[in-house]
Amino acid sequence: MRKKVLANFHQNSLAAPFPPFEAPREEGSGYSLILLVSRGASLRGIASIPARPAGRPGRRAYHFILFLLLFFIAISGVAQNRKTQWVDSVFQTLTTSEKIGQLFMLPISAYSNSTEKALLQDQLKKYKPGSVLITKGGPITHSLLLNKLQSDSKVPLLAAINAEWGLGQTLDSTLSFPKPLALGAIKNDSLIFELGQEIGNEMKALGLHMNFSPNADIDVNEDLYPATLRYFGDNKKRVAAKSIQFMKGLQSTGAIAIAKHLANPKKDRHLATKDSSVVFDANQIDTVGFFPYQKLITEGVGGIITSHLDFVLLGKKKPVPASISELFLSGVIREKLNFNGLTLAELPYLKRVTGKSRKGEAEKLAFAVGNDIIIQPENIQAAIKKISKAVKNDKKLLAQLNASVKKILAAKFDVGLSSRRPIVTDSLLATVNSPKALLLQAKLVRASSTLIKNSSALVPIPSFEHQKFASISFGKSEDNEFNHYLSKYASFQKIAVTILTDTLQLNQKLKEATVIIVGLFPAAKGFMLQIAPILEKLSQKHSIIICGFGDPEDLKFVSHHSTLFATYSDDDISQKIMAQIIFGAQQSDGVLPLSITDSLFFGKGIQSQLKDRFSYSIPEDAGMDASKLVKIRTIMQEAIDNGATPGCQVLVAKDGKVVYEQSAGFFTYDKKIPVTEETIYDLASVTKVAATLQTVMFMQEKGLIDINKKVSVYLPELKDSNKKDFTIKDILTHQAGLWPFLPFWTQTVKDSTLMNKYYQTKQSDDYPFPVADSLFAHKTMKDSLWQWIIKAKVREKPTRTVFDYRYSDMGFYMLQHLAEKLLNQPMNVFLEQNIYEPLGAYTMGYLPRDKFAASRIAPTENDKLFRRRLLVGYVHDQGAAMHGGVAGHAGLFGSANDLAKLGQMWLNKGTYGGQKFFEPKTFELFTTKQFKDSRRGLGWDKPVLGDPAGPTSVYASAKTFGHTGFTGTCIWVDPEFNLVYIFLSNRVYPDMTNNKILNGNIRPRIQDVIYQSILPNKK
Repeated sequence: MRKKVLANFHQNSLAAPFPPFEAPREEGSGYSLILLVSRGASLRGIASIPARPAGRPGRRAYHFILFLLLFFIAISGVAQNRKTQWVDSVFQTLTTSEKIGQLFMLPISAYSNSTEKALLQDQLKKYKPGSVLITKGGPITHSLLLNKLQSDSKVPLLAAINAEWGLGQTLDSTLSFPKPLALGAIKNDSLIFELGQEIGNEMKALGLHMNFSPNADIDVNEDLYPATLRYFGDNKKRVAAKSIQFMKGLQSTGAIAIAKHLANPKKDRHLATKDSSVVFDANQIDTVGFFPYQKLITEGVGGIITSHLDFVLLGKKKPVPASISELFLSGVIREKLNFNGLTLAELPYLKRVTGKSRKGEAEKLAFAVGNDIIIQPENIQAAIKKISKAVKNDKKLLAQLNASVKKILAAKFDVGLSSRRPIVTDSLLATVNSPKALLLQAKLVRASSTLIKNSSALVPIPSFEHQKFASISFGKSEDNEFNHYLSKYASFQKIAVTILTDTLQLNQKLKEATVIIVGLFPAAKGFMLQIAPILEKLSQKHSIIICGFGDPEDLKFVSHHSTLFATYSDDDISQKIMAQIIFGAQQSDGVLPLSITDSLFFGKGIQSQLKDRFSYSIPEDAGMDASKLVKIRTIMQEAIDNGATPGCQVLVAKDGKVVYEQSAGFFTYDKKIPVTEETIYDLASVTKVAATLQTVMFMQEKGLIDINKKVSVYLPELKDSNKKDFTIKDILTHQAGLWPFLPFWTQTVKDSTLMNKYYQTKQSDDYPFPVADSLFAHKTMKDSLWQWIIKAKVREKPTRTVFDYRYSDMGFYMLQHLAEKLLNQPMNVFLEQNIYEPLGAYTMGYLPRDKFAASRIAPTENDKLFRRRLLVGYVHDQGAAMHGGVAGHAGLFGSANDLAKLGQMWLNKGTYGGQKFFEPKTFELFTTKQFKDSRRGLGWDKPVLGDPAGPTSVYASAKTFGHTGFTGTCIWVDPEFNLVYIFLSNRVYPDMTNNKILNGNIRPRIQDVIYQSILPNKK
């Protein structure tokens, strides 16, 4: 066909043989060329070359342009001809009964029992309906059923679905996107197009062709929540704009958008009043109610469900249901608005408004007035008989039947049903829940979240210092996603109010809170009037942020508060993102989609600010491949199954986003307490960089020390010791000649028994330092330790040579002593005030039992030599324990999330959360490799490039820095990849001789997987 058309074109259209096209040879000359690229009859693009500057275009240019135009017209004609041929060929095979069958759409559920499925297949075989409406199922069960129905059907079936907010509206295990009211809050309409496109692509994967959306009604705030969520808003132009973008995005994928009005049974029972549905004047169809539908028709919507649309005629009072009005369908829709799409009517609605109870009568009426498709027919057999009789006696109805059937067949061709392809079920779940879709879901929620008021500048939370946070969940249990993500930023006192009696003594419970974040959830709607005065009273003594996770109408009761959010829905993703917006990790950008009060009016909204804190997303949001990261869980489980550790945490942050956070296993091998994101671990030697090194960098930056000077300059008691010539730099790089470890604890034990002069079982002024449960060290212990360190032996070396690298704990005892002397306060207090609290790293610190229950802390060793008991929340290292749990080389505890905040601050070269902790040059100095024959930076460990036996992945860059810990921990920061990696475990439980973490190379192997997810060619 194509060759014949081209041949005829060449012979009949050109007066002379077509010359070859030549590009212009001189600059500034040439021909204007429009290149049309067609798919079917649509124009896909325009390209041009420079125009001829003067005179008439050359003959060759005319010929070339004419050739292209006629060529693509011919191609379009071929495509149209193929469509016409297919429609005609199928149409001619149909009997009258089969043509009538094409008008009907049957509801089907993949969860139907065998009897119901057998009945459905019998109806398809007998009456050959033209389409089905999917009502329930999961992706796989739906696909298997639809494949079966399509293979058994003489004419392929159109498959429709209600998916206003995604396939999750109807199908299990598929994604739901924000509902229309939330979309109405989005300023950027291109996101609405993107949503329609995503839903259309998911429909295509599941063999679905029609989407009963958008709902183009104007919300007038008469429906109860959550029905309100199904409207875009109450502004006709905004509703029209949103509807059109959604429709265009959907139809760009080949799917058919079917605009609809929502059913409202309460109103539909009162058709004698103007409150019945969307009522408009048929003589003035651009009124508010019909305005969006009119615009959708103009822009090419594929179909309209006419049910629940009512209109009035000039001079009449009683509205007429549009779906049973030939005047509406033919006079208004077809003729006046020139609508050529499909019209659909719901039979249950028609029966209710017409009162027709005889079998087949309502179906016949729906067809007679001009509806193309009848949804959920009650009795197909009776309907076919009545319509057959009608078309036999009325040529006009026969012509209408033929036209409707051909229109339906044309729609089937347009959606690709001319060639039957079964739904491919392989990887179907991944297709309909793709990372791209998940990112879009989050993007839509973020863009719709609306900061209505922020007059006290509470959002984003400016700082954590001297703040005590609390949250109240009205209408929700304490265990919710909002609280879960709030707790990732700060420590929260959490209160749930599900009934009014829960508010008793609320002021007393919250007396220490400085900032209270309030979540108003849908279940609290019934007692909003009682909530308002409670919040008013709290606001007199506390700063309050109010977040509405439901009907924005409820915000009228609290509209005078200074900080007010609308989030429209209480789904998990909305709660998760709202918590991040409050702390400045994400940015809200929505506006109110409807007017609530004079002060809460349509279009009101403030763009929130960012605060450079962690956000929480998926790997693809940072350019990583989540499908590769699943191997991490396998390695974690391998470590647990092999007895390398009873449990562990892994966290990965890239580009300031936590993209992987997993916990596995249990506190102990008896599997009683599972590891969670909130589990706190003994960080062991990670303390060196996460604690002591922070004080050293601070002192260096402030000019309190010079790392190139001898430590004895600052600690004169070392001048008469064998450590008098040690420089701070040598100590930091482990090249000072110190022994790796000295068991000072043995000096406090006699005949395997702890000496009473050093330890007691009860805490007192004389024995203040906690060593273990019911074990406390004497107040002179720190001084004794310091004297032992001063007198401790050092390694031997040849005369006039320098010490080589030998990792040692001993130097960090000295650095702690240095810090506490020059900073004039205990190191743990300095770090809490200057580093951890400002970061919001509230689980980070020494002595965790002072702040947290033992049930939150992973136990370490069952110490059978020194303390003779299980260690839970007491530092594993013996020397650090003797030091009262606060030491330079060990003693720090924390969760992966909070340690990651510290790592991100390092990655940012000293800034986080809008605060500056260090100068960039300080990090550049300390993280740089110092000596050719040692991998170490100043305090930091670094990779051995290309060495699989090194402490890091072989893929780690030379810029990487971090540290490992004896208890089975590590943190690695890679500036080249903007990456933070953390692994925490208690591999020393119950015995510190367990080296399976090391032997299995668990930590570097997990790090390998992280790089493989970034670098596509790494395996």
